[in-house]
Amino acid sequence: MLEPRRAHTYEVTRKRPELEQGRSHEPSKTPGLAAEAAARIRRGFEAYTDEFVSITKRARWRFQSLDWKGRHEDALERIDLYERILRDVVAALAGILSSDLHDESLWAAVKDRFGGQIRGRHDAELARTFFNSVTRAVFGTVGINRRIEFFHWHPRPVEVGPPEPVFRTYAGGRETRLVVRDILRDYRFTPPYQNAERDAAMIAAEIDLHLWPIVSQGGDFRIEVIRSAFYRNKAAYLVGRIVARDRLIPLVLPLYNGGSGVFVDTVLLAEPEVSKVFSFAFSSFHVLIERHDLLIEFLRSILPEKPVAELYISIGYNRHGKTEFYRDLHRFVHRSRQRFIIAPGKEGAVMSVFTLPAYSYVFKVIKDRPGFVRSVAMTDKTSTRREVMEQYAFVCRRDRVGRLVDTQEFENLRFRRERFDERLLSELLDAARDLVSVEDDHVVLRHLYVQRKVTPLPIFFDQEHDPETLRGTILDFGCFLKDLAASGIFPSDLFNTWNYGVTRRGRVVLFDYDDVIPIEQASFANKPRAFDETDELTPEEERIVATPRDFFVDEMRSYSGIPQRLKGVFESVHSDLFTVEFWRSVKEQVSSGDLVDITPYDTARKFKR
Repeated sequence: MLEPRRAHTYEVTRKRPELEQGRSHEPSKTPGLAAEAAARIRRGFEAYTDEFVSITKRARWRFQSLDWKGRHEDALERIDLYERILRDVVAALAGILSSDLHDESLWAAVKDRFGGQIRGRHDAELARTFFNSVTRAVFGTVGINRRIEFFHWHPRPVEVGPPEPVFRTYAGGRETRLVVRDILRDYRFTPPYQNAERDAAMIAAEIDLHLWPIVSQGGDFRIEVIRSAFYRNKAAYLVGRIVARDRLIPLVLPLYNGGSGVFVDTVLLAEPEVSKVFSFAFSSFHVLIERHDLLIEFLRSILPEKPVAELYISIGYNRHGKTEFYRDLHRFVHRSRQRFIIAPGKEGAVMSVFTLPAYSYVFKVIKDRPGFVRSVAMTDKTSTRREVMEQYAFVCRRDRVGRLVDTQEFENLRFRRERFDERLLSELLDAARDLVSVEDDHVVLRHLYVQRKVTPLPIFFDQEHDPETLRGTILDFGCFLKDLAASGIFPSDLFNTWNYGVTRRGRVVLFDYDDVIPIEQASFANKPRAFDETDELTPEEERIVATPRDFFVDEMRSYSGIPQRLKGVFESVHSDLFTVEFWRSVKEQVSSGDLVDITPYDTARKFKR
């Protein structure tokens, strides 16, 4: 049984004057202990970064040798790495500090020593996040204690000299095909490209077409490409940008190893297409770049609308991504003065969901009583909080193939009561009183999940009136179910479309995980029919013996969740979803350990060979 991941502890409140001064008290008995503890935390952080790099280095070899099982194991190892190192550090500190482990004045001195030890490092921001993780693990802090934690509204500037660029530069002013050929030559693999000249010509043709309105026949340009490929699932991506006049144009080349050689699948040159590749619904990349800060700066130049938190998470720094998320939330709450409200949509049986009207995220708190909703006293939901948390932990360890919304887990958030709509606060105190309380003039949320805001599928169907947009989403819903199944996840409440949403880019995703199970645990069959009059007179519940993991595929058509008049479009492409053969074949594929790779861009863009 999987243990839920430990969460960050954050507060949204005003600074206390006595904490703003940043002073720490260091009694005469503490200097030695403070120095030893700070050094142990620093060594723990360095062990984390070293192992992170070591795991990431394997990605190139996995891609070249077609070792997809190993790639999956690497992904899981890197996900678990932070918590493993954190536990080791906390255990070591318990031995070092002994009875002084919870002495705040000593920890204030540890913080000062640690800050001095990381001064001048390019990864100081990551180190501060690691330090805060340690103090929260030790103290179980409610809110933020600025005396023993690093907290800033904005990232601190890097205090190191100018490094070598994280990208290579390729000058234009010549035939574009030759420029691209140079790029492919510098990013060689074993086995080699199937046909580098062919791929260079196809890439160049698209680049020339895209640049024509900008530089026409006489303008110049250059191409800058990140020095390391980005590896995820079965693909490698060369990520760069084209600098033409005053424009920055994204450039992404997806590469695949076909066994007989590597080939370029297509070229992506538009920000919306590249944004999908870096979507919050995909697993993180393995990219070997020392200066993560400069890498994030480069990515922001080609994805200006992508939150910094998501960019950090996209390259595997999940914990620091949460730090960046909190900074953004903190700034938004204090500047917008908006109040939290109940999120639009159908009330969930397991979660209370709320948001800020103009914010891009929703907050989800597990209800104390499964099935309690405002409009109906109870539903048939019986999941406990522990079971729901285990479901979310299970999904976090699966490859997100563009169909699972990334979920961040937090503990002990604190907001001023005046920031809550009274209707929302009433629901939280009624449905989730074990996790929500009012303390003085603050609301304390002891545990919650945060997700990007998407439009629930039924609301999308009600609001969207363009036929082609509807067609695209209906067909993508079928692709979504197939992608989800191929990744090893089966939503047991299969066609409850309130669990699914549509992203800003029009992609269907799953955002509620309380009904998901490993597809290996599901059993698929057609519903048994009555053979004679006696059978027909026997109540169905007595005639059919089924477990909660038995699913009658032939009934799915009746309960597909798609409006009746739109089912024809869906079934014209995805009728195989209503067959036992489809589900059993996918189950067999997943059980065998085969790694699925989902194309994160329009397959119509693939080069024709």
